Amino acid sequence: MKTVLLAIILLFGFVGHTQTNTEAFLKKVPALPKDSCNITKSAAEAFSQKVSILMDEIENEISKLNEEVNDQAKLSESTAKKSTMQQMAQQYGLSPEEMSKMQNGKMSAADKKALADKMMQQQTNMSMGEVKNLGKMSEAGKKAYAEAYATEAMATSQSDPKQQQESAKAKNSLELLKEQQTVMARINAASQKIGNLYSAIENDPTRKQMMNNIEKWQSKLNSMMGVEAGQGNRMDSLSVLIRNEKINCCNKFTPLYRSALRQHFSIMKASFPDQKRLAEITSEITKSQTGISTPPQSAEIGNLESVKGYLNMLNDAYKFKLYYPEDN
Repeated sequence: MKTVLLAIILLFGFVGHTQTNTEAFLKKVPALPKDSCNITKSAAEAFSQKVSILMDEIENEISKLNEEVNDQAKLSESTAKKSTMQQMAQQYGLSPEEMSKMQNGKMSAADKKALADKMMQQQTNMSMGEVKNLGKMSEAGKKAYAEAYATEAMATSQSDPKQQQESAKAKNSLELLKEQQTVMARINAASQKIGNLYSAIENDPTRKQMMNNIEKWQSKLNSMMGVEAGQGNRMDSLSVLIRNEKINCCNKFTPLYRSALRQHFSIMKASFPDQKRLAEITSEITKSQTGISTPPQSAEIGNLESVKGYLNMLNDAYKFKLYYPEDN
């Protein structure tokens, strides 16, 4: 009995929380290096390779999910066309025979005129002839007619279940679009916040000055090589200056970059629900407008793209490690 109960608990636990692709990839993300300034070149290259391999895996997964979305769209295309035609038939009160003639393009001028008149009558309760006569009315007559028409249309929409259904559908679509804009704004704000973390380091005046010093001294050193003897001490002094500046740059900016990576990871994870919700809203809107369903697993594409973006920055964990003793 206990065995059966345990099996049921395990089953429901598994059903209740199936690991997503995003969670699976997050578990593979390498931890931040503990000391990026005291590491061998081979170890730094091994770390970078590990990150690059994971980036390739995620890229392949994203490509696979996008292919599934495209395949689903192709399968749903005929369904979407049928749905559109059915909606059109219902909206304008067209018979299957009339719809068939429209699709096949086999309609005479008289048939087209009659069909246009029917569609106008269905939508506005006016015939094409009445529309023409309306243009001949006086301004007072037009105003009176418009007021009467508006009153009739409002009464019809309030009593017609189809009109009420269409109105509710339109309201729901509007609410989805508003939510979509709100969610996108939050995602964009998070993305901007992440970008600011790294731009603050890149634009740091001290870092720029250090890089300028290294470039200036290296250029001077290169110009002295093989020119004439007697400059050994000066060349050694320049080499020491370059080495020390590279070490100082790593000691100062690697901790800042590590901090940016930690904040990046935190902001990214906090944004996962918004990424998923945006995909769900977009899927709902697409299905409502076209009848095309999106595979539910495609909702992870946004999150996987975010993880790939983080890995791209993590791959530069040693970007300020400019000096390796083994290079001498």
